Amino acid sequence: MIVLFPKIVRFLFSLWCVASAAEEQWTISSGGTDVPFKAWQECAYEVGAGVLVLVPGYNGNGDLMMDGRWRDFAEKNDLLLLAATFKAEGSENNHGKGYYYPEQGSGKILEEGIAEAGRRYGVQTEKVLFFGFSAGAHVSHRFALWKPERVAAYVAYSAAWWSEPTVRMREVPALIMCGEEDPRYEASLGFFRKGRILGAPWIWRSYKDTGHVLTPAVRTMAEAFLAYHAAKLEGLAANDWKEPVPLYGDIQGYGVSAEKDKVAEEFRVTLPTKEIADVWRREK
Repeated sequence: MIVLFPKIVRFLFSLWCVASAAEEQWTISSGGTDVPFKAWQECAYEVGAGVLVLVPGYNGNGDLMMDGRWRDFAEKNDLLLLAATFKAEGSENNHGKGYYYPEQGSGKILEEGIAEAGRRYGVQTEKVLFFGFSAGAHVSHRFALWKPERVAAYVAYSAAWWSEPTVRMREVPALIMCGEEDPRYEASLGFFRKGRILGAPWIWRSYKDTGHVLTPAVRTMAEAFLAYHAAKLEGLAANDWKEPVPLYGDIQGYGVSAEKDKVAEEFRVTLPTKEIADVWRREK
């Protein structure tokens, strides 16, 4: 009976989590703009849970972005998923306006949406994680530029153009990605290189024979990166975080070395964990 007790506890806890799993929607209104938010958490009111903000492509539905794969990822990493559905009018985003630019109003709406998630679920919202594809990459990197103190880490995959990185955002870890057949490739790589000049702890990953599409390989890379930063958020909150021994990647050939000096500084990225390095290596 003593041997079985932990298994029974885990089983009962899993049943409680399923029963308490929460999915809610609400709308944040500001400046005449209504933005729907959807939140999902496997185990409601789980202590230590953080927030992963998902921002889809241009005028995309955040609800649809929150698929089963993201839910599985959130469950494994004690995260609440929060998806926003922004809409732009015409080509306003192309002219320094619209929701691509947090300082124009979308940032305030995002902060209110995140705060509402904190009130409803009791999750940690001081620093959050971001994942953005295409238009979402516009939002995620500019939110980190606008309010770097609010971002634990972000993934930005394939934005068409990027704002100039500043010293204020160089402490925010980022994973910048793009397909090599995507017209956005040079702009994305250029942003990464500018961050490197500032000393930002950013990782670059490109994908051969890939255009402007969100592939399973891209998702896997994003998940490895975000899982590490979710664990770090939780560890820091509990005062028991110990930084793992990093590995070093070469963005020319995507080789990995345990020795920093074996990779030329110009092409070197720091890969915080073996799990990230294993996914980051380029497929043969």
